[in-house]
Amino acid sequence: MKTSKVILPNAVMLGEVTRFLAEGKTVIIATKGSSMSPFIRGERDSVELLKMPSVAVGDIVLCQLSPGHYVLHRVNAISGELLQLKGDGNLDGTERCTKADVCGTVIAILRNGEKRIDCRTARFERRSRRWVNAPRIVRRYVLGIYRRIKIL
Repeated sequence: MKTSKVILPNAVMLGEVTRFLAEGKTVIIATKGSSMSPFIRGERDSVELLKMPSVAVGDIVLCQLSPGHYVLHRVNAISGELLQLKGDGNLDGTERCTKADVCGTVIAILRNGEKRIDCRTARFERRSRRWVNAPRIVRRYVLGIYRRIKIL
C-alpha cells in the first residue's frame, strides 16, 4: 500500500492534534526545527503525545502560546499555574504559558519513525537533566558541533 505525505499549516494540524489529545487519544506528529536538539531532530524524529493529568519540570510539552502558535519545548520551571519553557537547543530564549495552555506531553520519541525512546524512563530523565544542567558554554559547543555534523 502506498502512503502519501500531507503537509498542513501548524495552526490547522496542531489544532486538530489538540482536540484529539483532549479526547484522551495518543497522537504521533512529525517534528520540524532544531529547538529541541540534540534530543529531538526536526525532519527526522516524530513524537508521541498524550494529555497527562499534571505537568512536571523536565517534561517536554506541546503548548499553544497564542492562537495558532504552538511550541514543543521542555518545562524549565513551574510557579503556581505558570510554566517557563525552553527548547533544549536554545541557549537563552524562553517562553511562558499557563498549565491550561499545555495541549499534551511527549511520552516517546520515534527516531527515524522506527526506534521508540520512552521519555518516562529513569535513563531518559537522567540524560535530560544532565543536558539541561550542563554549563551554557558546554551546551553551546556541543550544539555547534552537532549542527555542523549532525551525529547525535
